[in-house]
Amino acid sequence: FSRRSSSRGSFSRSGEKRLTLLFMPQLVVIGEVRAVHGLKGHFKITSYTQTPDDFFRFGPYRLGKDYANIYLKKIKDLKTGYVVSCDQINTRELAEKIVGMTIETDQSCLPQINKLNQFYYHQLINLIIKTEDGKNIGKVISVQNFGSSDLLEIRKKNRKDFFIPISDSTVKKVDLNKKIIIVKNINDYVV
Repeated sequence: FSRRSSSRGSFSRSGEKRLTLLFMPQLVVIGEVRAVHGLKGHFKITSYTQTPDDFFRFGPYRLGKDYANIYLKKIKDLKTGYVVSCDQINTRELAEKIVGMTIETDQSCLPQINKLNQFYYHQLINLIIKTEDGKNIGKVISVQNFGSSDLLEIRKKNRKDFFIPISDSTVKKVDLNKKIIIVKNINDYVV
């Protein structure tokens, strides 16, 4: 197999067609562009990382389709984020076009978690939710936080999506190898 970025395939020296594999990065959202700041293309961002300043450890970044492999420079700390700049966005007009965009990085740029029972949100997506007695109750489609705690959004076929809080009282075990989450005490949450 060949590791080229073309999707058409290529030919070997003997004329045999080779399959070309595309390696797409697995992107993780780590922030959002909130507003323009000034005339030089600076913009305000909000960090979604647990420790907001850690955001700057995870580059390069991606903003939509037009800005890949960019590096953001912190200009100023704000109460709710940062003012940043980058070489590719150097006018107010360009900065206005990215307001509202999410800021992504390749998950390989994130540090390994070596603590027991800590996971990145993206690791929980698509895990199967099972009760302690083995009953399948759905699949994680997202992880949300509306202010009080982190919530697993669960989808079950032919039923309305529902949320289960991530806490010691509801999540018994997360097994990334088996791709399951075992839950307990969830009768009040299941619809």
